[in-house]
Parts: sequence; C-alpha cells; structure tokens
Amino acid sequence: MGRAMEVGVDIVDLERIEKAYHRYGTQFLRKFLSEEEISICLRKPHVVASIAGRFAAKEAVVKALGTGVSGEMHWKSFEILNDDRGRPFVRVVDQHCFPEGCTLKISIAHDRHAAVATALLMGE
Repeated sequence: MGRAMEVGVDIVDLERIEKAYHRYGTQFLRKFLSEEEISICLRKPHVVASIAGRFAAKEAVVKALGTGVSGEMHWKSFEILNDDRGRPFVRVVDQHCFPEGCTLKISIAHDRHAAVATALLMGE
C-alpha cells in the first residue's frame, strides 16, 4: 500500500495581523506562537509578514491533519521554525497530537498584502 498524503492551505491578510500586533503586541503573539517562534519573527526584516506566514503555516498544518485547533491540539503543539538555510519546517512539541510515522513539509510565501502557506502531511 502507498503512502497517504493530505494537504492543507491557508492565506492570511497582512493588514489584519498588523492591526492586532500593533494593538496587543507580544501578548497577541503568545496566543499562537512559542517564545522561539516570536524571537524568529522579531528578527526578520518584515516582522508582520513573518508572523502572518507562521500563522498561515499553523492553519495549513491543522487542515492537513484534519483536526483544526481543538481538543488536545493547540497552537503550541508544534512550532514553525527555520533550518540553517532559512527554510521553514515543523517541530512537533506534543507528539501525541500527530499520527505516528507522519512527515510534514511546509512552504510559506508572502507579498505586500497576504501570506500563504501549504502543508503536506505524508504517512503510511
């Protein structure tokens, strides 16, 4: 039998994220990002785009999983980090929220108006 695959996609309006960030600051970020994710975003030249990209990636991941953010799955059950080359990847924090043996790949892009992310979940 082949590998099962699921895809999740999300798009986020940068203006919406910018308004919430300017109004609530890091308190807003702590609702859905870990301290490490916040630190990464705040070091980026386009902070709001980085925040929006991570939010979109998290939404795309839970869509690929088919769980949404509910029950044991929460925004901090996993992190969206960057490898040494800057590529985003998923670090699982709460292993029990993810199918055993699954692999997640993500891609994030943004322009002046929106951030978009795609998540590919592969498993047996």
